[in-house]
Amino acid sequence: MRPAGGSSSVATDQIMEGLGHLGRFHVVNYILLALPVLSAATYSITYVFLAADVNYRCTVPECESLNTTDFNPVWLPNAAVEGQGERCSRRVPLTQPCSANTSFSQEALACDHWIYANNNTIVAEFNLACQEWKRTLVGTIHNIGMLVSLPILGYISDRFGRKVALILSCTLVGVIGTLKAFSVSYEMYVIVEFLETIAGASTFPASYILTIELLGQDKRVLTTAFLGIVISMGGVCFALMAKTFQYWRTFILVVYPPALLFLSYIYFLPESIRWLLSKGKKKEAIKIIKRAAKMNNVTLSEETLRELTEDKPQTMEEKKEIQNEPGIWSQVMRSPIIMKRLAICSWWWITCTFVFYGLAINSVSLAGDKYTNYMLVVSVEVIGVVINALVLDRIGRKRSLLIGFMVCGVSCCAIPFVRNHIVWLSIFLYLLGKVAITQAFNGIYMYTSELFPTRARHSLLAFCSMVGRIGSIVAPQMPLLEIYVKWLPSVLFGCTALVAGLLMTTTPETLNTTLPDTIQEAEQIATRHREPRKSKDIQSTPC
Repeated sequence: MRPAGGSSSVATDQIMEGLGHLGRFHVVNYILLALPVLSAATYSITYVFLAADVNYRCTVPECESLNTTDFNPVWLPNAAVEGQGERCSRRVPLTQPCSANTSFSQEALACDHWIYANNNTIVAEFNLACQEWKRTLVGTIHNIGMLVSLPILGYISDRFGRKVALILSCTLVGVIGTLKAFSVSYEMYVIVEFLETIAGASTFPASYILTIELLGQDKRVLTTAFLGIVISMGGVCFALMAKTFQYWRTFILVVYPPALLFLSYIYFLPESIRWLLSKGKKKEAIKIIKRAAKMNNVTLSEETLRELTEDKPQTMEEKKEIQNEPGIWSQVMRSPIIMKRLAICSWWWITCTFVFYGLAINSVSLAGDKYTNYMLVVSVEVIGVVINALVLDRIGRKRSLLIGFMVCGVSCCAIPFVRNHIVWLSIFLYLLGKVAITQAFNGIYMYTSELFPTRARHSLLAFCSMVGRIGSIVAPQMPLLEIYVKWLPSVLFGCTALVAGLLMTTTPETLNTTLPDTIQEAEQIATRHREPRKSKDIQSTPC
């Protein structure tokens, strides 16, 4: 199959090379695409704080009124049930009025009313005391929404354009997310959470694909590192805003409405040149190319521009071939090589989401201020991003990601053996595993996008990300599993990472290869990587 309109990947690469790499056009688009990523880091896990647990206790009607505001009366320690505190059971006073010396019965009664330390989260607002499953279900519903969202907006991106998918995702999440502030029940909140995720789950994938295709293939590592750091910055900003606006309705009304400003990208953000050429939309592509050349103060080869603008007459045989050409998904299904990669990439994504979010869930439960803890955990991720920037173009994608998965796997598997003996070493292994899986997760975005052709890149990347959400759905259950088998979660994290590392040996290296535009080009990545390049114009220069 040839790209629509007869444009070749070589010509596209020559155009991107001719436009330069760090001109005004590139800098402006880096900034424009960083803003959606920054917002995505905030919207992606708001449930961490909005559905966070709050301290609560049983109301004791024999000692206080149901609308009392005194959270710590003097008699409270006597009413507590041993092992359960004041949260779900209480004792009955033997004498009244209640005081510090009041005796309580040994019989425990189930609570039917509660008083909350604050109403900052939906737990207090919707009276979710002693219903932990409802609180954690918010995160599960969120990730299920991603399963639904990613293939839909992936199709929109490949069918109607990267720009359309990005703007649609950013603005819809602002509108739907704002509705959460007006939720009148837990059920309404969960439904809106689900719809919000469907609308906004593709913000980062769309930004990433557009950045990669818009700013040139030889800056893929720099792009990945840049967006990874932006995500970390977004996470820190998210925690700071959550700490500043702790009441959940206020937080939503402050954070979500500004997303409507992304509608202005209709006028400011250009479409992917690669996508336009792959769809045969040469006039639109040329318009963007000329504007980019003017902004960067460069002159492009007239021969290259002519090659893109001229429509060569098609023979009857070529027309018949195009008419009989199967759809992109039919071609994918008919390619054993691409299907094998799709299955392997899906496992990588399951591993990354499972281990990354699993370790994050355990880390935020540490003692201390939850906002500070979250900021520290997110900040550590920068180390993994920087490692990628330093090694991906030096030792290759495969070797870098293989080391990341293996280091994570060994670290997690070793934690149960030292946890009760050498505390500092267990903490070190935990942080090492977190940095390693962050490095792998950050690199997997780029590596996956390089293994698939332009016409199906976003759809296949979205499919891998969609399947990967299985890991993020299972990860919240690991603390529950740890209650029964304390060592098993760490071993599961480690084993999945080790398997992902072994699978890394079965895929081709993509360092110094051009982004494939067709199924055939994607299948031949390994062969093209081994062949020496004959023209400097089409060579991919490492950062």
